[in-house]
Amino acid sequence: MNKENSRFRIAVVDDDELFARKICRIIQQFWDPEKPAVKIYKSGTGLADCLKQGLQYDIYFLDIEMPGISGLNLAESIMRLSAQSYIVFITSYERYALQSIKIGAFYYILKEEYDRELKKVLQKICREESRKRQTKSFLVGKSSAYEKVCLDDIFYIERNGKDAVFYCSGAQYVERKPLKTVFSELPETEFAYINSGQIVNLMRIAEFNKDEVKLDSGAVLHCSRRMKKDFEVKMLAFWERL
Repeated sequence: MNKENSRFRIAVVDDDELFARKICRIIQQFWDPEKPAVKIYKSGTGLADCLKQGLQYDIYFLDIEMPGISGLNLAESIMRLSAQSYIVFITSYERYALQSIKIGAFYYILKEEYDRELKKVLQKICREESRKRQTKSFLVGKSSAYEKVCLDDIFYIERNGKDAVFYCSGAQYVERKPLKTVFSELPETEFAYINSGQIVNLMRIAEFNKDEVKLDSGAVLHCSRRMKKDFEVKMLAFWERL
């Protein structure tokens, strides 16, 4: 593993300190010899207090059932502060899997499978970081004025008459094309329709609950009943590839 990945700040939250140390040891062995900094918290409350003080991590490994604040509630707080962080649940129970997906967790590991699954999720995180470093862009503009927009900066695209409006980090762009044409020019595995007039960047989804799609920009969009099933399948397939 190259040194660039050793910049990761990692938090492991579990009231079973012995188990938390096992997780820590596997993480450090994975990045050996450039070991990342790993902090162990014995409770969700301990991490929550640090988050309130402005301390943040790049990767969070969270147990779910803990005294005080649960891992699910803790994850929601983390997503509000930093939707780009990786949240991985490590729990003894399968019943929280669907809820973890709705929150926007990166991965879900059963404790009985941690020794095999943990290395797999670390590899997935490395692949995602590599993908983010790739310079993928979309050319937008009107007439002779064009500008390259990084695909990762796009939150969603909306139809406005005959134009397509790109809602991006810190800016909006207008493309004089039908929304259908814009969609055909985007990576089909990374963008999806949620209704007839809006396309979302699957990477920017923070939470999906019933018919609401919440993005990490804070925007909340509506998923139509007609497109909901196809959207869910595409979204889950995208998360599985990460």
